[in-house]
Amino acid sequence: MQSLQYLIIALLISSGSYAQQAPCELSGTWKHADKNAWLEVDLAAKTVFVKSHLDNPDAEGLTVIQNLKPAWSGDMYNASTGDFVPVQLTFHGCDQLSVTDNGVAIVTLLRE
Repeated sequence: MQSLQYLIIALLISSGSYAQQAPCELSGTWKHADKNAWLEVDLAAKTVFVKSHLDNPDAEGLTVIQNLKPAWSGDMYNASTGDFVPVQLTFHGCDQLSVTDNGVAIVTLLRE
């Protein structure tokens, strides 16, 4: 009987840790943490584009990250050079995403 209790406890603990390790969903709409802008992650197109920008409506539809890869990296548009630079996308929980270039945070996105 005692071994059955241990088995049940072990199953409960492992199922709880499995739920915490479930992968986060990248696709969908993310809010720019510092601007009135929303970005859409389109995994089929391997891009991130401006879905809505209240302060700069002309930016809507622009691709900001292209060539998304499964390890959550891609190339982000750098307006100052007019080129795309390699970036990493890192989850902080499933509701916050950081975009970094060589370990330096460029932008933080929040799940809407």
